[in-house]
Amino acid sequence: MTPPSATDSSDLSGWLRQQRQALGLGQHELSDRTGALGGPQGRITQPYLSRLERGERALGALTAVRQDALRRALNITLSEWTARTGLRPLAPEPREDLLGSMELIRVPVRALASAGLPTAEDHASVIDYELVPLRDHRPGMLVLQVQGDSMTTDSGGLRPGDRVYVDPGDLDLREGRVYVLHVPGLGLTVKRLRRYSDQLWLSSDNPDHPPVRPEEASVIGRVYYHQPQGQRL
Repeated sequence: MTPPSATDSSDLSGWLRQQRQALGLGQHELSDRTGALGGPQGRITQPYLSRLERGERALGALTAVRQDALRRALNITLSEWTARTGLRPLAPEPREDLLGSMELIRVPVRALASAGLPTAEDHASVIDYELVPLRDHRPGMLVLQVQGDSMTTDSGGLRPGDRVYVDPGDLDLREGRVYVLHVPGLGLTVKRLRRYSDQLWLSSDNPDHPPVRPEEASVIGRVYYHQPQGQRL
């Protein structure tokens, strides 16, 4: 498949929107992330992000600092960014220098398809450890490894083996966001919250999996970061 050219604004705008949605981020959250990664000069405002996703603003009009902040905020590799956009933002620091200056926190990884609730005391459920950059760490965060394709899409989404960072302090249910929930009899599951006929349903991004509305479910937390398989430190 030939990547879209830098002048194909409709394809580029749709691609940017899909990358953001795959991470479970709203435009305001993405704006905050560009500021955290790129500083004041790298921050892209929410209104500008909205215009980028509608194809009303050219991606190439951004400064190199803002392009690089957006690329990193969307967790896109430099090679993929260049191939998809034809643009060359600021090159990252050498990997060894980056790792040497980055503060990392070791967090246990548990399987998403576990039958029980993920707790710090449940050492038997730990399948690996993730080195989480301090900027992405949240108090009490959970790292869960995806199993199954219910949130997989043609453009990517959450694939088996990917990992998601979950904030157990964010339990405020909002339509369109992605959450990890515990459903009795089914165990842990990751779903997007959708409203149908004035009721909230658990929806899969994969159209082959119909939405469900269980009688009982416990919210574990909101997915705030997606770590694709093969792109970990």
